[in-house]
Amino acid sequence: MTRLRLHDCANDRSESASPPSNADGSTTTATSTADEPTAGVADLDDSLERVSDGDVAAITDAVANFEAILSADASGDTDRDVFWPYYERVSNGLDTATRTEGWELLGDVIAAYDPTTEEEVAFATPAIANAIGRYCIRTRLTDGVGAIPVGALEYLDAVAVTADDSADIAREEVHAYGWGIGHPDHSVVDRLHARTSADIFSVTPTLEHAFYADQNAAVGALEALVRDESIDGTLPRLNRAEMPYRRYLLDSVFGLKTDDDYPKMPRYYDWTEEFAYSFDLDETVERRIRELVAETGFDDNLSEDWTLRDLGV
Repeated sequence: MTRLRLHDCANDRSESASPPSNADGSTTTATSTADEPTAGVADLDDSLERVSDGDVAAITDAVANFEAILSADASGDTDRDVFWPYYERVSNGLDTATRTEGWELLGDVIAAYDPTTEEEVAFATPAIANAIGRYCIRTRLTDGVGAIPVGALEYLDAVAVTADDSADIAREEVHAYGWGIGHPDHSVVDRLHARTSADIFSVTPTLEHAFYADQNAAVGALEALVRDESIDGTLPRLNRAEMPYRRYLLDSVFGLKTDDDYPKMPRYYDWTEEFAYSFDLDETVERRIRELVAETGFDDNLSEDWTLRDLGV
């Protein structure tokens, strides 16, 4: 794992990608090298090209280069010039490598960039979480929820818990965690319940994903959360009363009866197209949602003929 994280990968690489020596002869790691952030871009391009050419093991080089460049200079220029142009490519590369090599490769990357071991999550976290989100969705749709590795769900949950509030891109990529609902060895519902009050902006879109994975399990989770009066946070609104978190959770059902309003996470991946996915909201599930809204009084400001889209925020 140190080999992966420190960018000292076993594959042949250019000399410029190796950790340089200080004047006293000591060796620095990749996170402290590259006075010029663009110095490692050529290595990043090279490793991604190797992945495209079939050398999928080179993806560990690509992630390490991506992390090293971003951590060497976390300025706005690097974010614009490196992060956004390579975010999609690294995510796609990880996905390609995982589809070829299986979960073991992605599991090694998770261990190397464990979000729970540092004060801040790694700069490469959005790309890693993106690939894991794709893996969870694809695995659920092809082999069932039980085939999703627990480690994948634990990683996404750990990012949601440990990432700083300013790490909005990484936090958005964990929404696919909802595809693990009903897992026999990892309770997604319990974890969402535990962090709703502190993480409402992640929990609500995660619930939305859960409906597309298993709408019956998801509506049960929604009922449990909305009925829990210990969830007492509120969202400030201009010129209007503050919105209770419990009401905001209902935003998760906003698009369930709209054919083209599927969640857009993970980025750069259209799971609806890959699987020719279609969704029909069960009448019983819709009735339970309506009964929940009436029971909690969250229909006070709605018209008599309100629709699920009226629950959007």
